[in-house]
Amino acid sequence: MMISQHIPVMIKEAIEALNIRDNLNYIDATFGGGGYSEEILKKADCNLLSIDKDPTVKNYAKKLKVKYKKRFTFVNDDFENLESIIKENNNDFVSGGIIADLGVSSFQLDDSERGFSFNKDGPLDMRMSGKGVTAQELIYSLDEKELAKILWDYGDEEKSRAIAKMIIKERNKEVLDSTFKLVKLIKRVKKSDHKKKNHPATKSFQALRIATNQELKSLKKLLMISEKILLPGARLVLITFHSLEDRIVKLFFNQISGKQANLNRHLPHVIKIKKVKFKVINKKPILPSNTEIKSNRRARSAKLRVVERMEI
Repeated sequence: MMISQHIPVMIKEAIEALNIRDNLNYIDATFGGGGYSEEILKKADCNLLSIDKDPTVKNYAKKLKVKYKKRFTFVNDDFENLESIIKENNNDFVSGGIIADLGVSSFQLDDSERGFSFNKDGPLDMRMSGKGVTAQELIYSLDEKELAKILWDYGDEEKSRAIAKMIIKERNKEVLDSTFKLVKLIKRVKKSDHKKKNHPATKSFQALRIATNQELKSLKKLLMISEKILLPGARLVLITFHSLEDRIVKLFFNQISGKQANLNRHLPHVIKIKKVKFKVINKKPILPSNTEIKSNRRARSAKLRVVERMEI
């Protein structure tokens, strides 16, 4: 039985892709409710270091610590600090592999006070760590052009300019401090979208969450660090939920496996790295089954990619 009610996406496929074996060290970079972590610890007599910047998950971690004792370690930090985290835990390299689910978790969405959900009224927060600039503060700090760019780049929101214009126009008439107030403005712009399957605020909320938590910056750091610390035979398993995330991962994997010589030309905001020998395990991303999508709608946009370190 899972530690929490959160249902990990493609857990069977992800655990299989990680190739878990006895006596090796693994990292779950996005602990969340502990679903992947518990499956890793159950699968083999291995050691696991789990990381999450959300302080509210500590109770889930405590339950795993009681059950698995010395085999399990939890650190409340951002995975972009992975290199320093493993050094502080008496290690420099990872022999087994790293897994990261880059989406927002169910318990974060279900807690109205966190401000992640457009279906629940709460403060316009969206901070995973509970620290730093809130989504509300971000909205008030941007001009119309900057806000439209975030909505377009991080949310693929086709009406980004109109939504940004509406927000800028209305944000000082009434304090824009709750999720439902923001949803109301977005609905005014997207009146004709009511027949679509997805909620009209889906893309805007995703974009603001990514920007608030600087998720792409953290992802790029995780990729760079993983390239340095994975030992031969170790795997990196990543589950993305957004086309830009998936593109960053795909291009990075192509470069480190020798398939893409000039990453910077296609993705200038990613630092160029030296070539090393990695093997892409799945040529195309692994997608969730129709059965999983029906039982867990969160899985619908998920893509799983895997690489394995071949040599230093």
